[in-house]
Parts: sequence; C-alpha cells; structure tokens
Amino acid sequence: MKKGLKITAIVIGVILILMLLLPFAFRGKIEGIVKTEGNKMLNARFDFSSLDISLFRNFPKASVTLNDFWLKGTGVFENDTLVKAGEVTAAINLFSLFGDSGYDVSKVSVTDTWLHAIVLPDGKANWDIMKPDSATVSETSESSESSPFRIKLQRFVIKNMNVVYDDRQSAMYADIHNFNALCSGNLGSDQTLLNLEAETEALTYKMNGIPFLSQANIYAKMDVDADLVHHKFTLKKNEFRLNAIKAGIDGWVELKDPVIDMDLKLNTSEVGFKEILSLIPAIYSKEFKNLKTDGTATLEATAKGVLQGDTVPRFDVRLSVKNAMFRYPSLPAGVDQINIDAQVRNPGGNIDLTEINIRPFSFRLANKPADDEHPFGHGRIEYVCALIVSFIILLMGGELIRSSVDKILPPEPIQFS
Repeated sequence: MKKGLKITAIVIGVILILMLLLPFAFRGKIEGIVKTEGNKMLNARFDFSSLDISLFRNFPKASVTLNDFWLKGTGVFENDTLVKAGEVTAAINLFSLFGDSGYDVSKVSVTDTWLHAIVLPDGKANWDIMKPDSATVSETSESSESSPFRIKLQRFVIKNMNVVYDDRQSAMYADIHNFNALCSGNLGSDQTLLNLEAETEALTYKMNGIPFLSQANIYAKMDVDADLVHHKFTLKKNEFRLNAIKAGIDGWVELKDPVIDMDLKLNTSEVGFKEILSLIPAIYSKEFKNLKTDGTATLEATAKGVLQGDTVPRFDVRLSVKNAMFRYPSLPAGVDQINIDAQVRNPGGNIDLTEINIRPFSFRLANKPADDEHPFGHGRIEYVCALIVSFIILLMGGELIRSSVDKILPPEPIQFS
C-alpha cells in the first residue's frame, strides 16, 4: 500500500516537473512561428515584450500568452497604434504541440486592451492590414504554405477593452470605455449558436457632431444564430439594457462588406418614467437610485435597410410620456405634469433626411407658493418669460416708431441715383 502511494507520488512529481520544463522547450519555437505567421498575414508592424507558455492555466490545454502586444499601421497610419493589449492568451491543444500538423486554438482571451479605429475622409481604414491570401492570388501555386494554426475557437473573452472609433468619412464617432465580453460557440464551423454576454461601462456615440448617446451603460445577454459563411446573425432569446431601460431585440444583421444590412425591432413593455430619465447623463450620474418619480412611458424603435457611409437604414424611434414627475429627496420641490410626444425618423438614405418631431413637450417647475426669494411664485417661470419677451417687443416697436417720426418731421430730401 505504501509502495503504491510512493510510486504514485513519484509519477505525479515527474509529470509536474515535465509540465514546468516543457514550456521552456517550446517557447522559442512558438515565438518564432507567431512572428513569422504575423509577418505573412499582416501589412503592419507588431511586436510584444515577452511570450509565456503554461500547462496549468487552461489544463489540459496549453496556454500561450503574449505580453504587452502592440500593432501599428503603415503608410499614412504609421504613427497610429491600432491595438495595444496588456495580455493576449490563446489555449492550444496540448497534444498538437508534439506534432507538425498544426496547433488547434480553442480559446482566446484579451485583457487590458486599447483599440483605436480610424477611417480617413477618403474611406481608407487603419484596420485594413491583411495581406492578400496567396491562395486566392494564384490558386495553382503549389508553393503556398498553409498556416500551422487551426482555429477551432469555442470561447472568446474580452476584459477591460477601451475602443475609440473615429470615422471621418461618415462623421461618426464612438468611445467605448471598459468593455467586457464573453462569447462561446463553435466559431470554427459554418453555422453555430453563439452565446454572448457583454457590458460596457460607458458608451458615447456622435454623428455629425450630434450626441446620440453620452456615457451610456449598456448590457446585453443573447443567443445568436450565426451563419459564419454569409456573416448573417439572427437574434434569438436575448436581454438588452440601456442604462435602466430593459428591452429585447428581434431581427437580424448581415455584414456585406462594406455594407451592413439589418432588420431590427426594439421590444419594450410600458416602462417607468425613471427608466426614461436614465438616458439623461446628468440625471443618471447623480443620486439616480434616490430619485422619486411617477408616471409611465412607452418607447418603440425599428431599423431596416443598409448602413454604409452617409447612407442610413430606415428608422423610427417614438417616445411618449404622460403626466409624469420627478424630484430629488434632497430638494424641496421637483418637476411635474411632464408630457412628451417625440418621434425621430428617417425614410432611409441620407442622414440629412432625418425628421425630429416633438409635440408636445411641457412641464411645470417647482409648484410652490411665492416666498421672499421667489416673489412671482414657483411654477410661474413661463409668465415671467412672457413678460420679458413682451417688454422687449414694446421696446423694439417704440424704437421703430421713433425712427419713422424722425424721418417724417422734418422730411428728409429724396436722393436720386
């Protein structure tokens, strides 16, 4: 019995020693392959500070980690860093390390990443860095070698990614802060069901300088039927949250480079007015949990068509709020009798065709009796504004009458030319 335990302990010890030593034996080989394959595929400059191999991190898979990885463009983008990642890890089939038939990659994890995507006014993008496939250039070429990496990806993880998208051709700008995502499925197949869960701490989106979203917190958990051959993604069971608004999305998105085709519909039940207020950054960032509200709202949105450059799909967004109110507990009064009927729509095509209709948008501010600091009373701001406007009109009318009288008495000589 003791002898068997001793032999077992020795075997386990030998295995652990081998697992510690083997990574050093393969490090140089894999590092050379990564740089060689990168230079074959990419028309860009890239490097990393170190490469680590571990047989413990994703056992029974071997983990290959690139530390302080960066990728820069060439030509007009030579001074722009496209990607900078603190750590990029790939899980590789352990037994594939002992052969020459290739390495099976089943998991990729990216941590502490900064990504800056740029589209110049002429349409040139800094992420267009892939070299033409030698197999497509010359199908009869027998000298073209296949990559030693076989992608059988089943899991993709992003932790703490910050993204800036600067499209100067379409005047679109997006800033994504602290993006985290987990995607699982058979990404090596032609058709698969993807399980996706993602959240970004803050998203800012602008088009033509107009902010559509500002520091928005977005969360999504969805099942996606993915046709990876035609790049079409159909949404199945899903949950979506924009700040405090929870909704579901039906439809599909198809990537037809350089066009994005879509047919999407936002599904929301009747939501509270507090959830609608979460779309206003100044309100959502300050004591939002303690905000007192009343009233309900409805939010509907659809988008159908293609997105490319200045061309946008047909979209329609409707917001209706009836007799709502909000007040901070720390303040003596709030805003009530809020009524909003707003619509933003575009028939599809040019973004300049967008129509914004708001009718009505009314509210009552601080309905309280007059006091020493508010002699005209609370909730009377519209009367004060009307009085000021009337006074200005009277001044302008008086000035016009005075100038006319000055010209009549005495009359000015007529000038002929």
